[in-house]
Amino acid sequence: MLLLTTGCASFIGEGKQTVSVQAVCYGRSMPAQCVAENGRGRTRFFAPGQVTVQRDLTALRVTCKSVFVDSHTLRVWPTVQQAMAGNVLLGGVVGAGVDVATARGLQYPQELQVVFPSCNYAGMP
Repeated sequence: MLLLTTGCASFIGEGKQTVSVQAVCYGRSMPAQCVAENGRGRTRFFAPGQVTVQRDLTALRVTCKSVFVDSHTLRVWPTVQQAMAGNVLLGGVVGAGVDVATARGLQYPQELQVVFPSCNYAGMP
């Protein structure tokens, strides 16, 4: 019974998440080399594309660099998953605490756009 009422998202959710990333210049997607990192690891990948990251309590930092523009970092914080709502109802504070402590009750946005500020000059297309 204890397993059914605590840590619901911990049992249902995974400790990893796949995020789609686009590097954007003048409103258009462009190729870039990127790094995604948080308190649980660092992964190199190419954008546009997907990257699998470990869920964590800390912000996910995605830094992209292209031959055309300087590097830029986007920082996003995790939010609470819907599965954690079941813990509040069934497992109470203990179940929700397990989900937050393991970060399995949290998730980053599914899609990210790293918009290069150097592409946003006034008067440019």
